[in-house]
Amino acid sequence: MRLRFRLFHLFIAFTLGILVGAAFLLYTSDFTASSPTITSIFSPDGMHEFTSAIDSASSSLELEVYVFSYRALADELIEAHEHGVEVRVLLEPTLSGNNPNLETAEYLRDAGVEVRWATPSRTNHAKFLIIDGKRVLVGSHNWSWHAMNENREASVLIDDEATVGEFQQLFEQDWQAAYS
Repeated sequence: MRLRFRLFHLFIAFTLGILVGAAFLLYTSDFTASSPTITSIFSPDGMHEFTSAIDSASSSLELEVYVFSYRALADELIEAHEHGVEVRVLLEPTLSGNNPNLETAEYLRDAGVEVRWATPSRTNHAKFLIIDGKRVLVGSHNWSWHAMNENREASVLIDDEATVGEFQQLFEQDWQAAYS
């Protein structure tokens, strides 16, 4: 009887060990699968990461940026558009002095890219690019030659569904409030 009692306890302990181990493996694999991937991008010399992000798009690119004056990046967006990627660009309309966004907007529109102006009720100082609704590139980089080649800038490329969803929602809200 005593032996049977001990075997029963060993069986219970063994079974609980397997269940706890399986639960731990399931929990850690779910946690790992949902962990964001974050890539740091620094300038000067951050241009390659920006062009790689644009080139990786297969369905959509949504850009919201304060200053956009770098023709090479405009050309990248146009090339993506020509390859069937939906490209939408939201620019700040009220830069003081000579507004480089005016020339960039005209250049992009002439190539068929959708461009809108952020609502003038507040300054839109955001700087982010959503790639295929799956990744977001966000940080201090304006889309200018100086930001890519001379300034100290810091941005990150985030691959995380929840984070991208928040940026997507913000972009859609700003896009709807914008004007052509």
